Amino acid sequence: MNTNSQAPSRDENQGAKRRLLVVTIAIFVLVAIAATATGILVVKKNNDAAANSSSANPTTSPGSKNGTNSTTPIYNGPWGNKKALIGYWGQNAIGNGYTPEFKGQLLTKNLTWQCDSGLYQQINLAFMPEFGSYPRFSLSLGGVDSSSGCYWYQGTDGVAPAADVQAPCIALAPQIKHCQSKNVKIVLSMAGDHLSDYYFHVGEGKLYAQLLFDKFLEGKGDPVRPFGDAVLDGIELDIEKNYQAGGASVEGAKNDWQPEMIELFIALKKLSPKVILGVVPQCYLNHWDYTDYNMGRLIASQNVKIDYVLIQYYNNPVCSYPFGFNFNDWKLKFKGPLIVGLPGDPSSAVYGGFLRPNDLQAVTDSIFSDAQFSGYSVYDVSSSNPPLSAYSQTLRDALDGKKVGNGSPAPGPIPRGAEIVGRCGNPTKPPLASIGPDTDADFFANAYTNCEAPSCGDGVGTCPKGWNCILCTSCDKAYWRSTSMEQDVANSTAYLKAHPEVTPPVG
Repeated sequence: MNTNSQAPSRDENQGAKRRLLVVTIAIFVLVAIAATATGILVVKKNNDAAANSSSANPTTSPGSKNGTNSTTPIYNGPWGNKKALIGYWGQNAIGNGYTPEFKGQLLTKNLTWQCDSGLYQQINLAFMPEFGSYPRFSLSLGGVDSSSGCYWYQGTDGVAPAADVQAPCIALAPQIKHCQSKNVKIVLSMAGDHLSDYYFHVGEGKLYAQLLFDKFLEGKGDPVRPFGDAVLDGIELDIEKNYQAGGASVEGAKNDWQPEMIELFIALKKLSPKVILGVVPQCYLNHWDYTDYNMGRLIASQNVKIDYVLIQYYNNPVCSYPFGFNFNDWKLKFKGPLIVGLPGDPSSAVYGGFLRPNDLQAVTDSIFSDAQFSGYSVYDVSSSNPPLSAYSQTLRDALDGKKVGNGSPAPGPIPRGAEIVGRCGNPTKPPLASIGPDTDADFFANAYTNCEAPSCGDGVGTCPKGWNCILCTSCDKAYWRSTSMEQDVANSTAYLKAHPEVTPPVG
């Protein structure tokens, strides 16, 4: 111990206190800076995680306070995060004769009007009803504002139509570009019914991919383009028959078309990676492999990038509301965006499927929050807009989460056993069939196809347990039928009795 040390003076004590205070403040500031930096990093990490999560999985956001739907699923289809309304344009369904006061009138409003309405996210040009025997194809877009329609035909020789025939089609180019400026996609729909002369020969999938690319997409290989310099956003296949179907032509019966459809879509995506590719099956799933009989393998193909599947829930009584609405079954067939296809008016689907507001509300309530439900389509825009109706606005309101009706009972039991009789047997004709076109052929859109299903004597073995044979009168052959049919009919009858407000589908 140093006995010679002296005690600190008053000035030295004050200096030490000041130094201690400065050091304390400095430490506090450093701690605060460190905490702030850590917080920023944590927030950023959390935000990044949330962003990654939302991009990988559908999320929900608040729906309209006016509606019954509490959440709006976000699903990244070709239309962004908004549920899409797709309108079919070009067939003037309002003038088909089933609404007598409009029979024969050309009342479809032009593309500019449709896209300026704000109702649609996509317009499908309907249709390219003929193709096969490359490079043959046709366009049939008619009945627009009492003006001449676009009727283009190119034969197997590849010669384009005369200039005066081309003119109405080329005149659509400014309207197509106007729609696209409004962020409305324009897609060409191929086929469209079960009567037109379309098919694919072996090897024509790739050939037609190049033709579509050069004539309707970004391709520059053909100077003669039906829509001039307009570049469409996508191609859709609405195939409603197959090479075995009774409606197929001699040329169309030569080979299976589905491998060519797969090649068509693969080649189109290679030529135009941004092209939208859609598939339009009937809602009916056949009994034997539970797929769409006309495009099931295309939909299931792992080699094809399909952007949406649009399921036709009209003219198909066995799978339309109130019975057999099979949206959940289709979710098992396709994991991407699903569009529910509806008619614009009862006259546009004489075999049923039109959803009046209460029924539309019931269907919407049952699927609205499903991440795969990406919207409705309407066939067509002539019958779903004035002067006949404002049904497109009703559909748009429902998709925006607004209440459009009081709701009806949830979809009833699926009459699976009765489907074969409904498809192969003699249908009950609707009251209006006698005044419509093609009375004998104007049956369900894919009625012929299921008469090619496995028959009882085709060598595939005996009927499985729970099935027996029934004579399919329109085919004059015996086909497998589920013995549960009687119970299905009983279930459907009981459902109607319990819900008298429900109108059963025609057929």
